Amino acid sequence: MRSAHVLAVRALLLGALLASAGCFRPKILPGGFACGSNDACPDGLSCANHICVSDAGVVGTGGTGGKGGAGGKGGTGGVDAGGVDRPCTGAIASCPSTDAGLCDPVCNTGCGECYQKCSVNTIGASTCNEPYKTTLTAGGLLQLCSQYAVATDPTTQSDNCGPGQVCLEPNNCGARCYQFCRSNSDCTNGASCSRDVGGGYKTCDVPPVDCDPVIGAASKVSSRCPGMTANSLFGCYLSATSTTTVCDCQNTNGGGVEGSACSQSRDCFAGLICYATSSSQPKKCRRVCRLPGDGGVVLSQPDEGGCNSGPTACTAIAFSDGTTNPTYGFCND
Repeated sequence: MRSAHVLAVRALLLGALLASAGCFRPKILPGGFACGSNDACPDGLSCANHICVSDAGVVGTGGTGGKGGAGGKGGTGGVDAGGVDRPCTGAIASCPSTDAGLCDPVCNTGCGECYQKCSVNTIGASTCNEPYKTTLTAGGLLQLCSQYAVATDPTTQSDNCGPGQVCLEPNNCGARCYQFCRSNSDCTNGASCSRDVGGGYKTCDVPPVDCDPVIGAASKVSSRCPGMTANSLFGCYLSATSTTTVCDCQNTNGGGVEGSACSQSRDCFAGLICYATSSSQPKKCRRVCRLPGDGGVVLSQPDEGGCNSGPTACTAIAFSDGTTNPTYGFCND
């Protein structure tokens, strides 16, 4: 009996000694052990996406997405720490994460299960769900995508876009994958971090393209938009606040025709710009035209000039800093 008592005391002393030496004691999560300080994990496990997983599962193929979307920086790879044979979505490499909200959709971090993707649903709330698996659409940055949710429960919303991306349908060309962002530096190819998806979250816009936004050319092959088709809802759009032009589709909430109320140019049909002639006037869809002084007006082709009354009716678009667009204007007739 005395021998058993001595052994018990020695075991307790050994446990206290190990604890005092800073032995790693992991926090148990639903999907496994959470990584400790400096990504510490028990023997035989390594830290992947904040979860301790088997060393055999850490050397994965990497995430499918990254900063900039398809072809961007990959994720951490690995397998689900819960033992289920499914790949981890992976955090976005070299992405400064934030602790705000349930998770960080920009960096794809914070979800309790490594196979889940952090995203934002239709009510602007962050979610952690497994990516939607479908062969109907390919996914990938600015490619067509599919979205799924159980009935009308937005907390289950998921899509087949890569980590750091979300499936949105802001216009009439179908749902596409857009990159989450906090600033323009999170976007690629000169795109701006300017699309509001609710809840304080944003995504990158489509990148700028050197195209022809003038009425009569903006919705044709001559607009120079890549992959231009007969779809008149796709075309070249001119920003009312800069000289930037983009190739995109008309927004689903826009009336579209000349004279319609609008908030941005893609609320209008291609060839029109959303513009207010003064701060006291409402914005409306107006014809885009070439200014006579830029040398680009072809008088024998009135539609290329843009205005019904001819090139002289083309008035320069003024910006808030006092400058004007040197090439394009709006029809003031």
